[in-house]
Amino acid sequence: MFDFDFGGKKVLGIDIGASTLKIVELELNSGKPYLSNYAWITIPDISQKNKSVGSSYFETAIPEYIRKIIKTGKFKAKKVYVSIPSFGGLITLIDFPAMTLEDMEQAIKFEAHKYIPTSLDEVVTSWEIIKNEKKEGTANKNVQVLLVAASKNKILTYEKIIKNSGLKLKGIEMENLAMVDSLVGNDLGNFIIVDIGWRVCNIIYAEKGIIKANRNIDSGGSDITRTIAKSLGITEEKAEMMKVSGDNFFGVEYNLNFSSLELIIGEISRIINALPKNENGSQVDALILSGGTVKMNGLEKFIQEKLGVKTILGNPLSRIEYDKKLEPVLEKIKSQFSIALGLALKGIENLREK
Repeated sequence: MFDFDFGGKKVLGIDIGASTLKIVELELNSGKPYLSNYAWITIPDISQKNKSVGSSYFETAIPEYIRKIIKTGKFKAKKVYVSIPSFGGLITLIDFPAMTLEDMEQAIKFEAHKYIPTSLDEVVTSWEIIKNEKKEGTANKNVQVLLVAASKNKILTYEKIIKNSGLKLKGIEMENLAMVDSLVGNDLGNFIIVDIGWRVCNIIYAEKGIIKANRNIDSGGSDITRTIAKSLGITEEKAEMMKVSGDNFFGVEYNLNFSSLELIIGEISRIINALPKNENGSQVDALILSGGTVKMNGLEKFIQEKLGVKTILGNPLSRIEYDKKLEPVLEKIKSQFSIALGLALKGIENLREK
């Protein structure tokens, strides 16, 4: 987390995706996070136009969308936590012998060169000690450090976006860290989060809330939509509507071959096979599905049968209080808000520490 400090009791989590912009507002209510507002808007042209006219379009168009949501949705919070794409940075664990914080700072700078394939002047780094453990047979302790690094230019871009939106930037976090915060939290199990976005699938292996492996695959919901459209001879717009309407494209009636999903499942399988086995077989307690595509009828069962691992739909609202009257609506859309809710939860956590 790259922090920019401000005060207050309400925070915004903003997830800028490839096709949608999602915002949630959480407030610290009697010591607990409470969902006070949320909204989203479709921006299907952003990624394509950003490629054709440069990042300046991204920096000017996104603030317009954010201002529109803030005004229309009557959001009150001004402090923002925003995410940057996982493929735009690095998260890794490094083991060190116990040492002073001053020496640790120097040791991390030295070790970072091994993991970051560019000059350290071009990146922003953040680190935290996540584990102190005694090495068997010795009097010394090992220290495990979580190192997070992101492009300085990428950080500056998101700083500009929030500033141009008329909001106050509180922190920038990698989207995979935000997902772990909302979907796993402090749960003690070992989980694989499979977040199927519009263009990219992010696969995260987390042990006791700590990311141990992360993969990004250039395959997502748009590929599934195109497969349906091509197979049935319909437009992509019609295919997208059918995809979310409840049709089960994994049944014998359609008999479709989703090469994009096979690619994703293959990568998950490689991660699982690389893990040490315990007495019960798999090291993974469950696969947690996230993203707009995972509400697709039959997908959960399809993945579970392919991998033989318990597969569930993630619930990023499990650690948040909200008006229960909203339950029917939130049940339909909650899987799309994992990142935004994780960002806002980080804000609430920081408020508690003050």
